[in-house]
Amino acid sequence: MRIEYLTFLKKKPVSQAVLNKIIKQLAKDSRLKNKKLTLIIVGKQRIRTLNKKFRQQDKVTDVLSFSQREGLEFNNTERDYLGEIFICWPQVISQAKKFKHSAVKEFSILFVHGVLHLLGYDHEKEKDYQKMKSLEEKIISKLYV
Repeated sequence: MRIEYLTFLKKKPVSQAVLNKIIKQLAKDSRLKNKKLTLIIVGKQRIRTLNKKFRQQDKVTDVLSFSQREGLEFNNTERDYLGEIFICWPQVISQAKKFKHSAVKEFSILFVHGVLHLLGYDHEKEKDYQKMKSLEEKIISKLYV
């Protein structure tokens, strides 16, 4: 699994080592073998703008995933390209405080959540929510024992 890691902040808030640890755990899923995606860390205004434009929700959110399978057009047209994940860093900080864990753990949760969306998981129905949440927790538990 390969990730293009970008940020609209002054510096990358998550180290490549942390990202590599998450990628290594996610890569155990055979559906991610040789796959590529783009991770973009943004602030509140950019995530709000994206949320309003693509989800018609004029509010800040924590993570947005845009899957290649949804018919969106991306600059990257490679066959193995999954899509883009946007994570709002101020939301990471806020939620980490709220849930009383580190920003790195909160980032990991949101990144895994975004990747699962790119693989086709959603949480619109309770049954689907439970399935996605269970898989998310399984992956995170292997990262943070």
